[in-house]
Amino acid sequence: MYVDGADDPPVRVRGRGVLPRRLLDDVPASLLGLPTRVVVARTTVPSASPPFITAGASIETNHNKGAGSLGCFARDSSGHPVLLSCAHVLFPGFKVIGDLAVYSPDYSSCCSSGVRVGRPHYDPKLKAQPTEGNEWVGGYREGQWTGGFNWIPARVRGPGGTNLPGHASETDCAMARLDPGVKFHNAWQVDVGGTVTTIPIKGAVTEGLGIGKGPPVGTLPSHEQYVRVYNAVNGRLRFGTMLSNTLSEPDVTDPDRIVFRLGISDPKDHGSGSKTNVNQFLILPRPSPIPGQSLSDSYHNGEELTFEGGDSGSVVINHENRVVAMIIRAGPIDEYFKLDRTAPEFAHIGNLGIATPIGPILERLQVEIPAVEEGWSGTAPSAGDRVHIFLDRLPSAVELAQRRGAAQLREQLRTSVLGRLLLGKIGQHRKEVRELLTSTRPVAAGWRAVQGPAFYHHCVQGVRTPGHSVPTVINGVSRAQLVDTMLPLLIRYAGPALRRDLERYGRVLTGALSPAETIQDVPAALARPRVRS
Repeated sequence: MYVDGADDPPVRVRGRGVLPRRLLDDVPASLLGLPTRVVVARTTVPSASPPFITAGASIETNHNKGAGSLGCFARDSSGHPVLLSCAHVLFPGFKVIGDLAVYSPDYSSCCSSGVRVGRPHYDPKLKAQPTEGNEWVGGYREGQWTGGFNWIPARVRGPGGTNLPGHASETDCAMARLDPGVKFHNAWQVDVGGTVTTIPIKGAVTEGLGIGKGPPVGTLPSHEQYVRVYNAVNGRLRFGTMLSNTLSEPDVTDPDRIVFRLGISDPKDHGSGSKTNVNQFLILPRPSPIPGQSLSDSYHNGEELTFEGGDSGSVVINHENRVVAMIIRAGPIDEYFKLDRTAPEFAHIGNLGIATPIGPILERLQVEIPAVEEGWSGTAPSAGDRVHIFLDRLPSAVELAQRRGAAQLREQLRTSVLGRLLLGKIGQHRKEVRELLTSTRPVAAGWRAVQGPAFYHHCVQGVRTPGHSVPTVINGVSRAQLVDTMLPLLIRYAGPALRRDLERYGRVLTGALSPAETIQDVPAALARPRVRS
């Protein structure tokens, strides 16, 4: 709506969302003595292409604890397309934060390069319930969402592998509503030997478990015994078979005894936003099957046979390409089984994949995974064809804090020679560095290996929150190791101008920045007199 003045430029009154026609009709003819004019605009098409994501994509939130996986797409009880993942991926630390959103791929990998694709969904009217252990579970309470967990009695695995009585959850799941215009496809885009292969997800198992136990030790699995897991965090298609716990009680719904009834937990669960899990599958990683290759030879192909934290949220499909489970964590096999490590199946593996059968997830979230032969696909619908008083989204408090922090930082950097140099080189080379970190495979792999996304995330947090300490070491990797790894990689793959500047100024700038404890210390560190060598 515009308020027109005779001599002054029009005053624009901001409105958000779609207004009903009756409210538009009630806008007064004048306001503060000035005539009003209502502008009704059609939905605009952005100049950039709308996001397109596939199952298995790497996802993070803007308050994440690390990247996880977009498992697959489903339809909620209202018919809207949603993405499925773990609760601890979409609600890190159980926290419900006002501007919480899902980005893909790699939100914090470089310069917040991820594209927003959705918003984690929760129901504040669904209240969490207390347990006798003074925990809350199953809903919303005081800014925390535990709706992706239930709470049932279980024999809970405690420290040192002992079994303690307690409670655990069968699920660790959540969904996010896709943003309007996001295109999606329930298919994996897998790079195999330089060739991208599409593997469609053809729905989910809705009766029974959809998979049986793996073969006896020393025997190659059959086609029907294999399961597959993929996520873009590590970019590998993994094969595996289900382990059977012969010590468990017989169960008519689980004749192969592949559902592990003991509780599985980790001391870090509460911080990450997870809870003790029970009634899970244990997936043994296997070499990719090669026709004609023996069992023994298959374990000498050089594959890394393990599951890891970034697999959280990945779906598990059977030989019919139907979802049977979702990966929720990884763990060492020795915690669950006593086994002969001389057998090839157990001599070369790392962590097992721990996965929730898909049935309890679909029931918990009240969603369905459409059964489509080529993989369900579509575009998330918008609110309507017409948008009244259409305006850009107002910036959140977090975005405003980041803008203020960045502006102050720039002003302080301009007071020193090295600071002005750094600002100039960032402006000159920002785009190329971003492309190197996201699109050049050796550089991107090195960046992830030396905890680059985590260091960058702390830097962004430091801009938003003055005084936030940027760690000197993350997961055993120091700042010096990050520089020693990334500087040569960037120099090797950079264009001539960037290479020249990295060779000339790289060590000078990183050496000046190394003692800084917070982002606010950077201008002073660059302003200090330096001894020329």
